[in-house]
Amino acid sequence: MATKTHLFKGIDEGKLKDFLAAKGAVEHRVLKEDYIFREGEEPEGLFILLEGAVEVEKISISGNRQVVNRFTSPGTVFGEVYIFLDNRPYDFGCVAYEESRILYIPKAAFEAGGEDVAERLISNMLGILSQKALFLNQKMLILSAGSLRKKIAMHLLQKLPSGGTMQLMKREDLAQYLAVPRPSLSRELMKLHREGYIQLDGRMITFDALKLEEILF
Repeated sequence: MATKTHLFKGIDEGKLKDFLAAKGAVEHRVLKEDYIFREGEEPEGLFILLEGAVEVEKISISGNRQVVNRFTSPGTVFGEVYIFLDNRPYDFGCVAYEESRILYIPKAAFEAGGEDVAERLISNMLGILSQKALFLNQKMLILSAGSLRKKIAMHLLQKLPSGGTMQLMKREDLAQYLAVPRPSLSRELMKLHREGYIQLDGRMITFDALKLEEILF
């Protein structure tokens, strides 16, 4: 049971197990490259990653594949937006990046009906959706920043507004997040390092917030 997920916060584990079983929730394993859901399918519930990793993808008309997101943290909820949208099929597909264990929860679990567990699930879901809305707003600011240099500066200042030292994502993941080619990202990071805006030591990065803000304004 993914008791660490925010979705189950404040719910008694025994009551939760009984409730989910009654609503038809099921845990299953998926092999690498197996689909959890495909673009165009009708949503019937949401999913929680228990272990492993999954990727959300978009396939273009010409067949090119774009990775929209990759989830690797146990307890991550995904596919949740669609259970609140009437008759809207998935705009994306979701495939196992590696062998994974998934908990599927049907829509019925989120229908308010006076049950304490259902009410708490709905309340927790609002918190999850709010966090994701904040994440999307922050990402929108980054993507609209203009140059790659500005995108990097915006990302760092969002993560550490007062400056200091932090660990960067892996280059591949950061490039994907910023929607830029990985080689271009590596080159720009090294330029910023040489120019004194940042100090790099492996994946650790140190910067002064006021100096980095010079890039944005």
